[in-house]
Amino acid sequence: MNIKNYIKGKVKEILHVEKEIIVEIPPRENMGNYSIQCANYRTENLKTPMDVAKYIQEHFVDDKGYFREIKLIGPYVNFYINYDVLANYVIPMIEENNSYYGSSYEGKDEFLLVEHTSINPNAEPHIGRCRNSLIGDFLSNLYQFLGYSVERHYYINDLGKKIALLIIGIETYGLSDDSFSSILDVYVKISKAAKEDSSIDEKAFLYLEKVESGDKEMIQKFKDITDKCVQGQLKIFGELNIHFDVFTHESDYVYDRSGIDFVLNQLKDKGRLKEDELGRYYVDLTGYDIPTKEPVLVLTRSNKTALYPMKDILYTIYKMKRNPEHNFIVLGEDQAVYMQQISAVLDILGYDSPKLVSYSYVLLDGDKMSTSGGTVVLVTEFMKVVKEKLKENLFSRGENISSKELQKLCNASIKFTMLNVSKNKIVNFNLEKSTSFTGESGIYILYSIVRINSILKNVGDVSSDIIKLVDPIEYKIVHELYRFPEVIQELLQSYEPAHLTKYLFNLTQQFSKFYEQINILYEDDLVLKASRIRLICAIKTVLENGLKILGIDTIEHM
Repeated sequence: MNIKNYIKGKVKEILHVEKEIIVEIPPRENMGNYSIQCANYRTENLKTPMDVAKYIQEHFVDDKGYFREIKLIGPYVNFYINYDVLANYVIPMIEENNSYYGSSYEGKDEFLLVEHTSINPNAEPHIGRCRNSLIGDFLSNLYQFLGYSVERHYYINDLGKKIALLIIGIETYGLSDDSFSSILDVYVKISKAAKEDSSIDEKAFLYLEKVESGDKEMIQKFKDITDKCVQGQLKIFGELNIHFDVFTHESDYVYDRSGIDFVLNQLKDKGRLKEDELGRYYVDLTGYDIPTKEPVLVLTRSNKTALYPMKDILYTIYKMKRNPEHNFIVLGEDQAVYMQQISAVLDILGYDSPKLVSYSYVLLDGDKMSTSGGTVVLVTEFMKVVKEKLKENLFSRGENISSKELQKLCNASIKFTMLNVSKNKIVNFNLEKSTSFTGESGIYILYSIVRINSILKNVGDVSSDIIKLVDPIEYKIVHELYRFPEVIQELLQSYEPAHLTKYLFNLTQQFSKFYEQINILYEDDLVLKASRIRLICAIKTVLENGLKILGIDTIEHM
């Protein structure tokens, strides 16, 4: 049952046109559920939008009984849904599909690759970088919900100047303890010192040369500190219930130079490899529309050791060979131009590129975060603050929950708030709103599911094959439940988790009105009572399915 397509097909037949029929959602409830603006469908015989609208209305045969009224409002044809028909379709459909209602199963037997997070293993992740992880996890969950076999990739930047500086910092200052968190203090110290003492940078480049030339002792130093960092990072992401399947090391493309040499030779053969006055190799990207000062991408240092772009090119080739059809990468907006450069090089080499999903940064109290500058709010510290606020809110309500459930609430607060903002807009995180039991928060949605569970435990044994609903709020909910598969399909075009969070919040608001206005437990009409029970079960299913895509777990008690 696809009402939009039903309208489109009927109108195409009526007007005998091939052009796409645009079906819109009216801005106000009294305008119906769907509408068509008729100005674009005028013909020789139908000269005005009103002529078109009247013609459609007169010739539209609703043989499915989907509409209780088809009405003209100016140059629009407005369609008013028959809610009895819709309810008797939607609720059984949700019951039948349950945890997969909303899924088109289009990814069955398909494999999809998503790379996200991939932060430098020189410190704990901060809440700004965490936005990458949350969007990447959302994408992975979305495609898994659609039936894809999803492979989550993490690229470990175990080389580069930052790791060399970190090793120098540990050699210089030591670690206050053996914990992962102490690494950030050392990195911030050595980064500041390097700005005042150029010999530190020189030493870092010497360490990199040793690694790339195969110095076993230096390679082991890099590996030891990288492993400590990565394990610490994964533990933190595990608390957020974010996990990865495949790990690839940057160093994999350095110790064996065959890949580097292959790319350089291919670029040389295509006339795109150049050498500058410093002896560095770069790619000539002339002809590609990339907003940089010069159409070049430097690949090596003067000593011909590989820079980040060279290793990123090799890694991306590996990913594209692994999955040339369904391949995604999540990066901050500040990396978008860089990814255009990498994609241009891949195009020269004859490869496609991953689909880029970019996002803006996060503000806390109006401040942007920087790892090297030390102006960060770590995820571990942030979770502690969120948990304390949640415990304060729960205590004021006379409620107490386990530490496991508290972690779920913490995750819901962070994830919903971070994903509830368009990915291209700045997130300004508000602790009060994100932990509130009312308003636009993950806690509000979880609390509504707990309310539904409470009702279901007390309704007794009632059932009916007929669905009978009588209140306008019930009709609105039925239509909103029907829209869930449309919302999922829209996500595949926008990759905007905020579209899903807004939908779930709106559905939860409608349930709250239903909860306040409608009697269930003491309803005398058993058919109506059973129908309402089936309705709230359907609401619960859709909320849980949506939260699953956002990476938010539900809880039984609150």
